[in-house]
Amino acid sequence: MHKLVKISFFSSIFLCIAAILIVIGTYFFIRTELPEINLVDESELQMPLKVFTIDGELIGEFGEIKRRATDYEDIPVNIKNAFLAAEDDNFFNHQGISYKGLIRSFIRCLSSDGCEGGGGTITMQVVRGYLLTRDQTVIRKIKEIYLALELEGNISKEEIFELYVNRIFLGNRSYGIEAAANTYFDKGLEDLTISESAAIAALAQLPSRVNPVKDPRRTIQRRNWILSRMLLLNYIDQIQFDEAISRDLRVAKNINLYNVEANHIAEIARQEVVKRYGLKAYKNGWSVITTIDSSSQNIAKKSMMKHLFDYDKRHGWRDPDNYKKLFNKNQIESLKNLNLDFLNDESYISNKDLSKKNISNILSSIFENHFYYKGYRKGLVIYVDEDQFAFIDESFDIKIVDWTNEYSWARNRISINNYGPKPNNFKEIVNFGDLIYLKESQGFFSLDQIPIAESSLISLNPNTGEVIAYLGGKNFYESTFDRVRLSYPQSGSSFKPFIYSAALNNGYNLSTLINDAPIVFEDQNLESAWRPQNYTGEFYGPISLREALTKSVNIVSIKLLRELSIDKSHNYLENFGFKKSRLPNDLSLALGSGNFSPLEMSRAYSVIATNGYIPDIHFINRIEDRFGNIIFSQNDFDIRKNINAFPWLDTLEMNIKRPYYLLDALEKKEKVIDERVAYLMKDVLKGFMKNGVAGRKSAFLNRDDIGGKTGTTNSSISTWFSGFHKDLVTTVWVGTDDFSSLGENEYGSTIALPIWLNYMDFKLDTLDIYEDPIPDDISFVRVNKSTGEIDTKAINNFYFELFLNENSN
Repeated sequence: MHKLVKISFFSSIFLCIAAILIVIGTYFFIRTELPEINLVDESELQMPLKVFTIDGELIGEFGEIKRRATDYEDIPVNIKNAFLAAEDDNFFNHQGISYKGLIRSFIRCLSSDGCEGGGGTITMQVVRGYLLTRDQTVIRKIKEIYLALELEGNISKEEIFELYVNRIFLGNRSYGIEAAANTYFDKGLEDLTISESAAIAALAQLPSRVNPVKDPRRTIQRRNWILSRMLLLNYIDQIQFDEAISRDLRVAKNINLYNVEANHIAEIARQEVVKRYGLKAYKNGWSVITTIDSSSQNIAKKSMMKHLFDYDKRHGWRDPDNYKKLFNKNQIESLKNLNLDFLNDESYISNKDLSKKNISNILSSIFENHFYYKGYRKGLVIYVDEDQFAFIDESFDIKIVDWTNEYSWARNRISINNYGPKPNNFKEIVNFGDLIYLKESQGFFSLDQIPIAESSLISLNPNTGEVIAYLGGKNFYESTFDRVRLSYPQSGSSFKPFIYSAALNNGYNLSTLINDAPIVFEDQNLESAWRPQNYTGEFYGPISLREALTKSVNIVSIKLLRELSIDKSHNYLENFGFKKSRLPNDLSLALGSGNFSPLEMSRAYSVIATNGYIPDIHFINRIEDRFGNIIFSQNDFDIRKNINAFPWLDTLEMNIKRPYYLLDALEKKEKVIDERVAYLMKDVLKGFMKNGVAGRKSAFLNRDDIGGKTGTTNSSISTWFSGFHKDLVTTVWVGTDDFSSLGENEYGSTIALPIWLNYMDFKLDTLDIYEDPIPDDISFVRVNKSTGEIDTKAINNFYFELFLNENSN
């Protein structure tokens, strides 16, 4: 027995010595990799890069944000206690590490989940946040331990706690408790209630998932747990606990969303500013003021979404994702009886709990994975009857929807052009477990679905090149792809005005007759002969250029291009900003087979709107530092002039000062086409807005000073409308990202044009009514209808038309 005790004694000593040697050895092994501990106490306040509209609305915020630091003495006791209860109630007693927590943490690190789950004291969280990466590894955990011990030996507990609460990210661009109090409750720290203090502390571990905006239910559950901990630790008494836990979670409005949705242009601004100035742009509190007008941007977005949803309804109801299989029989029965007890009995204490594979977490993740749309609520159907159905939202609140005849649109979509009969009740539309979207209006909900179709819109001042509104897609968070700049769909008939302009510049008149009759092209590169058709399927015979463009007659465009020659047309089309290398080298060019971005199309239409000038399109008005000093201004100086006069100025510094263009600058100050050709084309496109479908749909605007052209590609894969006033050019594109058809009977006039009209109904209130003066050397002459030639003696069978004087001989 004595021998056994002796062996145990010496073994214990040996193990202690070995452990000490391992600790010392490990320390010296990784010591060179440890960052300097004094970096933790950096006092520089990093302020984000902010992007604004021209009228001061915030549309983007980028970079690591540190708000005004709060001294320890100024931190209210309830905030202190809430964080201690939630994260580290023994903080003021330990030496930087918790041995129990370390054991749990190392066990997790050895599991299949890795080091997920935290397990660190407040001190460890400070060194982790300031000095280490977010790698979930044992080595990082060891570094964390040594740095925590070193930090505890260098500064006081109060200073560590101060660093912690001023540095911690608490969601929604809020770093630190002062920012969170302002963000979530529109209050200063001193005004927070116990309940609100606990709610802020609840965000510390995983603000992307425990968040009062995205998931109030989880936040309340963790808040309540923190309040119970505060009661257990005697930080609050029973009366305070009862009062705090009974409070609803009331957060400030619109804190997670910008008032103006302009994410695509804000992202372009971020990329370009960082490209020029480097990463310091994220830290110095600069303000980027774009040329975007907030009212125009909002109306553009509203118009786009309204008509995308209208279009989608024309093509029936698509079966939503269904999650019935997640539930067992008892859970299904409970839900159908509107009993949610099994969902609401979960409590959320740590971020490890948020990873549990329980049904509540799974449902919350499903909701998170479906994108947010403003004005719409996500719901999971839990009960369906003929006349009503019930759903639960992301907070697991139950809502009821009643049947109305408005749901006659929800015919089962068999294919894009094939639908089932009109439904008679909800049982023919939705099923238990369906994940649906509901339009929310004044507390009432109606069943809807998110369109598959995509859209983009760019609106600019053609005289200055300033971008007024910019939408790269219907939802930036669903797809960051920018369809204004980076998408190059075929342009369809919206390209035809440029072909006709080339004709007018080469001796043709608006009255020139072209025979619209069947034509066949033999091409050895094609498997069969090309027999182009008009979209109506009929032929008009001899038809004037004006009427042919107004009716978008394909055969005339093809014959016109053939007569002009492709080379001559290419040369002229360059004046609209189109590069020769990207123009089709065959007659399909006449039908808009070229692939151009909406941005390029809007620049080309600007040439017509301005009577011949081509703008360089820019989107940043100025950049200011945090004190309001100008770092960049669009109006600073004429770069082209300065570089031409002083070529040695074309340096890196000069490049920093260059305007922020969306397309490579052409810097053409003179007119690129004859103003008379531009005037004639403008007159035709104004006429387009007075005739046919466009005329009927735009009549409510009651304006004669607007023009434009629709475009539709084969199988309605892309639809376009580009329209203009002398002070505004706007291009709208609607299509799909997978190049699938939008459906039969869908054209530029049915989808893209209505978006433009809705937008212009707002914009025209700010645009003066004007009438273009007729340029010199244009005459208004009598034309014989049968010949298309000037006939001053005609008494019958004539009309009046505009002619270029040199083309009238």
